[in-house]
Amino acid sequence: MTTDQRTAATFIGAVALTGIAAAAWIIAHDRSLESLDFALRNSGRIAFLVLIVVFAARPLQELLRRGWTARLLRNRRQFGVAFAGIHSGHLGMILYKVDRVPEFTLAAILNVPAALVYGLMYLMVITSFGAPARAIGPKAWKVLHKLGVFVLFVAFLDSQVPRSLDDLAPVNAILIGLAVLALAARVGAFVKRRQR
Repeated sequence: MTTDQRTAATFIGAVALTGIAAAAWIIAHDRSLESLDFALRNSGRIAFLVLIVVFAARPLQELLRRGWTARLLRNRRQFGVAFAGIHSGHLGMILYKVDRVPEFTLAAILNVPAALVYGLMYLMVITSFGAPARAIGPKAWKVLHKLGVFVLFVAFLDSQVPRSLDDLAPVNAILIGLAVLALAARVGAFVKRRQR
């Protein structure tokens, strides 16, 4: 299997698994709005967890140099593409909710910043394939993916932070904690590079 075939399989597989898991959950719970909201929340959380892995892969390898960190770094592209696939399934659920709930509109969720984040995510997926990556060149590719991972990380971290601490669910607290650790690893790796 070529790298492009593996990338395509990862993306399609992540979309399909997200859709199948969400559909099974929603159908098992009588297609209730609560079950759809549960599937939306948890697909977003799973996607963010995968994004944290992408964000932390290189700094962890630079800091720890272990077999498992080397494997994370080697497979970072596939994790990134899986993140985009899960979030594509998440977007499909949002569109399904728009169809089911008349008062729920896309404008409430997909505002300009959200549309830009999704656009950036899809640009990163497209340029994860060989021909588009070669077309934009290595410099532009590096800028796009480095900027993109930071923008996505901040945007999805913000989505996990509740408006009030009273609304902070344990799973969100864990994700925020992992994100802070990933950010600390980034800073630590940067400092280590500067000291060299």
